[in-house]
Amino acid sequence: MQEALSSQQRQLDDLLGVRTAIIQDLSGALTQAAVGAKVDKTTGDIILDSQLMFESGRDTISPSGQAQLQRIIPVYLSVLMRAEYKDYLAEIIIEGHTDSKGSYMFNLELSQNRALEVAKFALEIPTLNTQQRQLLMQILTAKGRSYSNPILNPDGTENMDASRRVEIKFRLKDTEMIQRMNEILSGGAQP
Repeated sequence: MQEALSSQQRQLDDLLGVRTAIIQDLSGALTQAAVGAKVDKTTGDIILDSQLMFESGRDTISPSGQAQLQRIIPVYLSVLMRAEYKDYLAEIIIEGHTDSKGSYMFNLELSQNRALEVAKFALEIPTLNTQQRQLLMQILTAKGRSYSNPILNPDGTENMDASRRVEIKFRLKDTEMIQRMNEILSGGAQP
């Protein structure tokens, strides 16, 4: 049992090291490219301001949003598709979010359409090479979250502007395994 736990701990450490390295490399590459995007230091998520990307209540990407995506996406993919990372990469998720104005269903459709528009735009960026485009078609998903994950102000009220956003996320192939291993190692689940 101890040997199995030690092996799991080594695997966990290796996988967490990959995520940490990807996040550091993404931060460095986006800073060097001066694209004006920040990487969440814990998750690796990139949050795009919906006000820059879309007009209120619309799902058509604005010209400024298109320009930002044309700068961000190639840099993002150049890091995630490096030889040392691409075998770990399971999914790139474009996630749309709205504020709580309007009905859940209206916002669900709006957030899904915005995520889909960003995903389609990413696939059509002319500077992507054939390999990048093919890999992206295999692992890219678009997901609308409506207003289910709002950004809150320090006083607990919803920050309407920050809640309207598009996030670009990545998931590693072994994310589920990491969660399971964490449960096992912390004693929270039976092996």
